[in-house]
Amino acid sequence: MSYCSVIEHLQPPERKALHRNYHDHHYGFPIHDDNELFGRLVMEINQAGLSWETILKKEASFRKAYSKFNILKVAAYTQADRARLLQDVGIIRNKLKIDAAIENAKTLLRLQKEFGSFEKWLAYHHPKKKEEWVKLFKKTFRFTGGEIVNEFLMSIGYLPGAHADNCPVQKRVLKQKPMWSKQKEDRISPEIKMVIHDWLAASNAYDVTRYLKMYHKDAVLDDPSVGQVFKGHPGIRKYFEDYFIGYQTQTRLIKLVPLNEHAAHIDVEFTGEFPGGKIKGVFDFVFKDGKIASAKAGLL
Repeated sequence: MSYCSVIEHLQPPERKALHRNYHDHHYGFPIHDDNELFGRLVMEINQAGLSWETILKKEASFRKAYSKFNILKVAAYTQADRARLLQDVGIIRNKLKIDAAIENAKTLLRLQKEFGSFEKWLAYHHPKKKEEWVKLFKKTFRFTGGEIVNEFLMSIGYLPGAHADNCPVQKRVLKQKPMWSKQKEDRISPEIKMVIHDWLAASNAYDVTRYLKMYHKDAVLDDPSVGQVFKGHPGIRKYFEDYFIGYQTQTRLIKLVPLNEHAAHIDVEFTGEFPGGKIKGVFDFVFKDGKIASAKAGLL
């Protein structure tokens, strides 16, 4: 029996209303705020071994105890905060779960720095099968077993199954375009994602050797904003040293759009030692055999 149908039989009315609010307004709906995503993960972790009803009843207490799920604040919690949480009767006083919340917040700060946000990290890895998600979460976060990961991803729209097909709420969920509902052609292949991720990492580390390995030896990089076309590794090396290392440019991915199975467009934000200190840009890549065959860059 689905959660959708179980709710109809819950008693007393207060219990039914508690679940109805979550089911009708939160469960399965996409979340675009990193702190709220973190909060949902904290709640799913704390549900382990308990009923979801227990967690729903304690949600307000969780928010108060964990600084409204502010990732930056929770990541900075001290031993005194851990002791405080262990004494808070309004939450689940489990040391492993408390430690997981704090350490996961620290992890999220690193992911935000690398990917721009927790949401973008999730989108970067989408789509995956449940088993692949579980493996990734176990490698990345603490206290994230199979059921926790499955429920978390269903609850935020990355895996299907939150609502029955005949549930009226499902129509409202679909209008918000949860990730699981997107068509295959809208998804980025894992290979392209990995190349772009490695390209960004090499760029931001100012690692010339690693950066050049991302390009074919005869690759061409056209950047009208600087009025030049850079050919082969020698030309691309000059481009990288002049405009990235030279200006201490850091690149943050804003958006990744597939053009076809061998090409992709990205929107980025540059920060560095140049006038204004921040500017947006774009790259259009063509890939071949796991490397960049050509690129066209520009500023916005």
